[in-house]
Amino acid sequence: MSESAIGFLTSLLGAARVSTSAADLAYFSTDIAGEATLAPVMVVRPGGLDDVGRVVKLLTDLNIAIVPRGGGFSAHGGYQAEVPNAILDLSDLNRIVDINEADRFVTVEAGCTWAALNAALLPLGLRTPFFGPLTGQASTIGGAASSNAWFFGSGAHGTMADNVIGLDVVLADGSLVQTGAAAAEGRAPFLRHFGPDLTGMFLGDCGAFGLKVRVTLPLIARPAAEGYVSFAFERFEDIADAHAMLAREDVVAEQWGFDPEGNEALARAGFKFLEGVTFAHDPSPEYVARLKERQVVGHRTTLRGGFSLHVVVEGTSEREVETKLGRVRRLMIPIAIKELPNAIPQKTRENALRTLAPLLSPAGENQIPVQGFFPLSQASAIAAVTDEYFIRHHAEIAKHNIRITTVTGTVGNAFVLEPSLLWTDRWHALHQRHAPSAGKAPPANTAARDVVMRLRRDLIGLWGAYGASYVQVGRTYPYTSQLSSAARAFADAIKRALDPRGLMNPGALQLGLGPAPKTSRKFVEFPQNLLEER
Repeated sequence: MSESAIGFLTSLLGAARVSTSAADLAYFSTDIAGEATLAPVMVVRPGGLDDVGRVVKLLTDLNIAIVPRGGGFSAHGGYQAEVPNAILDLSDLNRIVDINEADRFVTVEAGCTWAALNAALLPLGLRTPFFGPLTGQASTIGGAASSNAWFFGSGAHGTMADNVIGLDVVLADGSLVQTGAAAAEGRAPFLRHFGPDLTGMFLGDCGAFGLKVRVTLPLIARPAAEGYVSFAFERFEDIADAHAMLAREDVVAEQWGFDPEGNEALARAGFKFLEGVTFAHDPSPEYVARLKERQVVGHRTTLRGGFSLHVVVEGTSEREVETKLGRVRRLMIPIAIKELPNAIPQKTRENALRTLAPLLSPAGENQIPVQGFFPLSQASAIAAVTDEYFIRHHAEIAKHNIRITTVTGTVGNAFVLEPSLLWTDRWHALHQRHAPSAGKAPPANTAARDVVMRLRRDLIGLWGAYGASYVQVGRTYPYTSQLSSAARAFADAIKRALDPRGLMNPGALQLGLGPAPKTSRKFVEFPQNLLEER
């Protein structure tokens, strides 16, 4: 698009803030997942709800694609399209529209952060059931609805998608659609259900069906009491089994675990709760012999141990909390090495929705996660298979100084496995405007990044063979290519009806990319009876 055309378009956008600076275009079109193959022509920051519909209609009428961005955590990740695209930064839509204490719901604009909402609800003794991801200081509620986030409260209340009552969505033609009870004229958004569940269609769509501009969530009373407990486990399979056992008991607000690498990072950050705890495991000669026979490089992490599990419980009284903690201990003590001091879950809850650098991203390193959800019955099996996969690629991982740290957890009745791959790369420079003290960015490390991305893609494929489901699908995880023919036809029909020219976040959910034949990948080195080969 020519400069004169961009200038004319900018003049038409009126109150919306528009940037065409090279620095902004580079920053907003790039993240640690990769660089846009087609740079955006502009970044547009609508100032209000009415601006969004007007901007979307103007841009799509001109055949310019819309790529949404909120707090900046959603991966742009190699966006490709044959039409110009504009990035919509919705972070200025950050108002809390209505806190309805009587009817127990809150409506916010999509750019409102979880931290801001929590601060507004705290004096009222209220909160939402799911109340944000670990990145809640900066991540937005609209982004969580778009990607289907999880963490705080997810053990008891599920993901973001399980907790939304209604949405206001801007479609490709600029029209505004309300879902839930508010879809009917004159009704308050107090209930998700009014006929078919139109709300669910837009949750987890990553903007492929429309832009979420307002979100309504239920409200609950803040718990009168909280309790915290932590345990040490020797093997990856042990902590996976522990997660599944606790999920079936339905007593935890959230639970998560760290692998040895994660525990070491916490220790370096000043958490000394692991001092004096023996994790070392001397493997039997028979098992070592079997490893050598299978030509596995290195030792599985289950041989070195050092896994920590952290649990938060909530209750209406201290007595209820103690009862729940007692149930947790009765389950965990027989299979854990020992109970640990509860500093990690307590500090995490006390600092909920604040930036916790020791738990999130070591300074100066890029960190990109890969996340899978599995049936509880598959927890220990998928833990072992994932561990084995990384060991088989140990030499290449070590060659490029890639580190891997894994977080485990549960969301309702699903086991969550989230390895993060860490390496040093030039993408860190793009965030220096927010962290100027980070120093000079390193040169590009494309070889390491290529290995990281390949490991990530292959792991997603491997997990698919074990029936994984995903959140934060976007362009990273397969969606339509994994659907049955009938389900894919249904998803394609929705996309065509709402976005006939395919201009809303093109490529998200693999929609609008033409036929994508199913691929069947066989991982012959991972027998189904892997766990029996200890």
